[in-house]
Amino acid sequence: MLLLAIDTSTPTVIAGVVSLLRPHELIGEQPPAPVAVAAERTVTGGFAHAEQLMPLVAAALAEAGHTLKDLDAVVVGLGPGPFTGLRVGIATAQALGDALDIPVHGVGSHDALARTYLLDGPVDGDFLVVTDARRREVYLSAYSAQGARRFGPAPIAPAAAPAALKAAAVAPTAMIGAGTGLLVDGPPAAPVAGRLSAGLVLAAAVALVTGVVPGPLTPLYLRRPDATEPGVRKSVLGP
Repeated sequence: MLLLAIDTSTPTVIAGVVSLLRPHELIGEQPPAPVAVAAERTVTGGFAHAEQLMPLVAAALAEAGHTLKDLDAVVVGLGPGPFTGLRVGIATAQALGDALDIPVHGVGSHDALARTYLLDGPVDGDFLVVTDARRREVYLSAYSAQGARRFGPAPIAPAAAPAALKAAAVAPTAMIGAGTGLLVDGPPAAPVAGRLSAGLVLAAAVALVTGVVPGPLTPLYLRRPDATEPGVRKSVLGP
């Protein structure tokens, strides 16, 4: 399967062309890796996600020697992330899926990063994924050494993280993600050498190879909007 993987949940916009092997292709004494990144393009900047994403998609496809018509599906990160950036990735994925008549699978961006980290090799114990939730908070998820999510994703003040993890019986030995510098009482920060587009595909792999019809692409924003719909006005004259 040839897949386009995109993520706009952080200031780094990512577009990758990834091949995913089906189960019968993994049979053998030395089976190949289930995913292979043919090309990945990234650019980091706080703004202009809408202007950057499609040129990255085109560049990744050109490097991989493919066109949009060769794609079997699209995988997109659903956050947590800021409203504007996240909507760019989801809307682009939906538009490509509609235009090409192919499925679009959404996955948690923390789940994708966790799977990317596990591509580097076995890990020793639980680990955290930490991203900036702004307003002096982090978005925190915890995973087992096998990649099962044990906590989160949840917005939390850094000072409250140790107690929350203890209550969830999580004892992390490492943390990854762009927000690790904000969690001063956390475990040692670890690098992630793999490509996120591979992690995005791995997070959706079961659904992709079994032909599950994708569910709605529901984004996980950093927080609810400050603005809310006004309630019913009260009369100053009384009932």
